[in-house]
Amino acid sequence: MPMPRKPQDPIGVARLMIRRHGLRAGAIAAARASEARLGGAPAEFDRWRSVQAAISELRQTPPHAAAASR
Repeated sequence: MPMPRKPQDPIGVARLMIRRHGLRAGAIAAARASEARLGGAPAEFDRWRSVQAAISELRQTPPHAAAASR
């Protein structure tokens, strides 16, 4: 029987999306939030908005500060 997935932390998801999608990561997170909103999934909408905010925050953090916080 598969184990249920834990909700992932928005900063971890944001880091993964930045690695995979580069500069498009924020736009992709925004699109997923919009899809969730239109699909009537408020929890999923909130999750993607949190990921989008984390992407913005990580992009504003100087690289040396981000490495020190790991």
